[in-house]
Amino acid sequence: MKRSFYLFIAIALVACHSKPKTPFQILKSVKIKDGAKLNVQVNSRIGKQEMVDIAAYLKSDSSQYNNLQIDYILPGNSYQNKAGITVYATAAYHDKAAIAPADTVKDNDNNLLSFEFVGFTAAKAKELLAFDPKDMAGKHIIGKFIDDNTKTISIIYEDKHADNQLYILELDTVGKVVSAIQPMEVTSKGIKKMVVSQQGDYMVLKDSILTLYSSADYDRPFRSIKQGL
Repeated sequence: MKRSFYLFIAIALVACHSKPKTPFQILKSVKIKDGAKLNVQVNSRIGKQEMVDIAAYLKSDSSQYNNLQIDYILPGNSYQNKAGITVYATAAYHDKAAIAPADTVKDNDNNLLSFEFVGFTAAKAKELLAFDPKDMAGKHIIGKFIDDNTKTISIIYEDKHADNQLYILELDTVGKVVSAIQPMEVTSKGIKKMVVSQQGDYMVLKDSILTLYSSADYDRPFRSIKQGL
């Protein structure tokens, strides 16, 4: 009987720490003082509780660490980018002997952690993706790209009635146009580029990823964003 009871407890503990249903992938792990920092990619702008559940699972699997920081990354980022990756949200467990004022969230194991949205929440992103300026009426939308770093959304249009001229509008969080560009299209080494500045800064759109390049480094990507997230 006692053995069955302990077996039941063991099964219950495993169930509590079963892998979350929300898909995620650990992209990178770096050691920090008394712990580790993980870059975890999620497929979309999931909610806070889903990310806390992922954090709890990773914490239970990394119980040897007093400190554990988890940076959530959206698809489209690349470690080759000169500006680095853009973090969507971050969660952190700290040493219990040094709980910080920001540790106000409890996971399912009653462990305290801090949590912060660095980028836009799913609700705000939905609002941004609904922007469609009236002066672009009649023009074909090629893609919408939310930049959590600059806190803007860029929309690329094509005017099929004017030699397929492209337009790129950058809007702020209330829908105000902060930048309007008619990029010059050039093809170099088989790559179609949208030149967006006199200095030669350009963008490349391929496989639903918008990649930005700086004139200071033509061959190395600066930042990349996946369409529609």
